[in-house]
Amino acid sequence: MKYKFLASAIFALLATESAFAQTGLTLYGNVDASVVSASDIGPGANRRTSFGEGNWAASVWGVKGTEDLGSGMRAHFRLEGGFNSGNGAIANGGTTGTFSRMANVGLSGPFGSFTAGLNLSPFIAAYTSTLGLAGNNFYVPALLLHRGGTALNPASVPVSVTAGGADADPAVGSTGGFFIPNSLSYSLPSEMLAGVTASVMYAFGGVPGDNGANRFLSGNVGYALGDLNVIAATSYRDAQYRQYLIGASVPVGPAKVAANIVRFNPEAGETTNTYVVGAEMKFMPNASVGVNYARNNGTGNPDIINVSAVYSLSKTTNLYAVYNHASEGAFSSYSGLVDASISPSTLNQPGKSNAIMVGLQKGF
Repeated sequence: MKYKFLASAIFALLATESAFAQTGLTLYGNVDASVVSASDIGPGANRRTSFGEGNWAASVWGVKGTEDLGSGMRAHFRLEGGFNSGNGAIANGGTTGTFSRMANVGLSGPFGSFTAGLNLSPFIAAYTSTLGLAGNNFYVPALLLHRGGTALNPASVPVSVTAGGADADPAVGSTGGFFIPNSLSYSLPSEMLAGVTASVMYAFGGVPGDNGANRFLSGNVGYALGDLNVIAATSYRDAQYRQYLIGASVPVGPAKVAANIVRFNPEAGETTNTYVVGAEMKFMPNASVGVNYARNNGTGNPDIINVSAVYSLSKTTNLYAVYNHASEGAFSSYSGLVDASISPSTLNQPGKSNAIMVGLQKGF
């Protein structure tokens, strides 16, 4: 019995190595660690200095591969998991599984690209393309500026949008829907229409006996004319929300300027708009700076100011420093959710808060 098992294992290994030889296989990842000093932490509104992770780019590891099928067709797959660089636990993802961010397979060719599984939302892809230089410490809190209204959680119980619905959102709230499970997506081939890009996604809700419950739809359409890029996007989660985006980026002298508007419409309650404007500029061969400002027109008009600087030690290693100022209870630091180990309701206090962070991001 042992010999049969050993023979089977050797055969499987040889078959795997043969498959790898025919496949463009890539192991990749990123590790991000920082020191964060943030005000308004906990019920005493204290300042806390703590270890931060994923503040610039999420800590992840993954493997992806392609296989040439002939006639311009390729098969592809991607498995990607997020982790906390401070303790190695699963984090920075949309699910609680090992591959918490991506787990998909698909086909691509002259017809475009089809992908099935756990995928990044086209809405989020559009959003991050219309920001100035910034990391997770800005764009995740900026998405969470939508705080009014209620949604239904998987048990059909009304909850506030900041308490989270059924979305696979790494920042707890239902105002993002970053990584979408049970999804089918299609993207146009880049050469089909000169300058035009488009993606669409549909996700099954996973509710037994009801095809429509908890379903998710998202899409984006973009156009590039030289260095000018314009994009529009939308996403919809059944019984939770609809949101819409329009954004653009364009070079202005030595800088790139970007802006977007996100309209968030929860199932019930206040519809709000968040306005973001940002810029980035390289001021040394290896150094860049960026500034972004986000403001929500809801109660209290919460806003966030973010100033970032990055120095590249190599193509895959960056030092970064960030100042993040927030008002009216907005999060001043993404890592606060991880570092403080307390509920969001006590993390961000009314009034103004500030965070300063210095970190190292290493890709591989």
